[in-house]
Amino acid sequence: MTATTPPRGSDADEPIRRVPKQRPDGTTPPPGTGAAPDEPSRRTPKHRPDGTTPPPETDGLNDALAAIEGMVLNGAKLEQVGAYMKMIGLAQAYAVAEHRTHAQLQERSSVASPDDLLRLNLRSIVAEFGIHTNESDTALLNRAYDAHRLGTDFVVWLDPLREAAVTMRHARALLRHAGIVPDGRRDDYATKVLEFATGETVAATDTYARKLAAELGAEEFEAAFEHEYQARHVKIEDREFGMSRITADIPTLQAHAMYDLMQQQAKALREEHVTEADEHRRRVRDAQARGEALSAADAEFIEDPRTVRQLMADLFVETFLTTTPQSMREYDAKGHSRVTATVSIVIPVLNLLNPDAPRDVATLNGMMPVSMTEARDMVSKAKCFQRIFTDPITGHVLTVDTRTPTPSMRRFLQARDQVCLFPGCRRPAHQSELDHTKPWAAGGNTDVENLGHLCPKHHTLKHQRPWACEQLGGGKVRWRTPRGEWVTVEPRPVGPIFKPVDNQSYDAINDPAPF
Repeated sequence: MTATTPPRGSDADEPIRRVPKQRPDGTTPPPGTGAAPDEPSRRTPKHRPDGTTPPPETDGLNDALAAIEGMVLNGAKLEQVGAYMKMIGLAQAYAVAEHRTHAQLQERSSVASPDDLLRLNLRSIVAEFGIHTNESDTALLNRAYDAHRLGTDFVVWLDPLREAAVTMRHARALLRHAGIVPDGRRDDYATKVLEFATGETVAATDTYARKLAAELGAEEFEAAFEHEYQARHVKIEDREFGMSRITADIPTLQAHAMYDLMQQQAKALREEHVTEADEHRRRVRDAQARGEALSAADAEFIEDPRTVRQLMADLFVETFLTTTPQSMREYDAKGHSRVTATVSIVIPVLNLLNPDAPRDVATLNGMMPVSMTEARDMVSKAKCFQRIFTDPITGHVLTVDTRTPTPSMRRFLQARDQVCLFPGCRRPAHQSELDHTKPWAAGGNTDVENLGHLCPKHHTLKHQRPWACEQLGGGKVRWRTPRGEWVTVEPRPVGPIFKPVDNQSYDAINDPAPF
């Protein structure tokens, strides 16, 4: 029930182009009533003039393509075999975690439930795998649960997976919708989805499995909808080059209604923009034919180049930022100040003072790059600033303006750590918890060199399982895994780094400050 966008290549991906239509008598409109005759066509013809299919290429490259196809297919099969081996390994890791959990429950009572204890043991095991595979422990944890379910509830899929007749992505489509299938219909569900998946794409398999699961478990589907509806939410995913993606889990009917409305509005705007551009070009041609000067409006006219997809994105943003939702209009606190969004932008001061200075990158919360132009524009509207001084050599944070004990230390550590300091974790520091590396009860000091951010799950893992760590200074933390391997995590610098040039070293006593 996730609000998603259609695949590229759909109508929303194409700008609306106005093509002169034929008159009832089959003739073409004269110049001036549509596109100019000397203008190139805006859309590539879909068919050859005689309606035939082009003959095979004779450029001699098909033999090379045959060899390339073999490489691609062999690589795909090796990838599928590797995914199967990984699945078997994670299933065995699950079995080890189950055995360890059973033994711990026999040895002593636990405040955690058996399921929570199993999850903690499994996370500890796969987190060590993730150090070498560059995967988060959460991703591997979910894969381990999938592997266990395949090996226990859907055994019929194991041989086809080993033989690469289907892929693990097909299997995940099976598992994604299996939760609402009654136990008595599970084998039927597994067999039918397997038969369909052989020779079909993952997307087609996912659609088939969703529909089949809803048919086999109609009552469970309604209960699952209510459960998912209670879990509706919106989340944000930061991507590259100053862009982010917002995803909303909402009822499908509402999602499609929203999408259809945005698409209709965007198409209407695009049609209006194209009409304005066509009329402008007509007026320009008429003025040139009469030898007259253009009007002020035509002289300054700029065509809006946005596509339907771009207009839909802009309408989405404008709708939320320029309108008040009905819920807020009916809220008891109407007329009072509403909650305002808060973001923290790190901007190199030289770029803030001088826009012509060599361009550095502004960052959101010291992590995600954002456009310097947008950052400067937002700064111009900010009510206050907080300075952060960074070491000109290492780029690490030294201090902030205020030095009141707890608040200033938290600001310092958030700017220094940026994210959870567990290997491979990217949970932002402001969503994590401050942890005493050497526990307070064991004599550890409340000092920036003994504090670091850990997200809740890794904070628990550090104290509940044999993951030990020590501070090496500057936020650098060295971890010892349960099996004795050492891994070092170091925060990335958030400020500019000054480096000596022309083989000149920096004398901190005699040379002027480099900033």
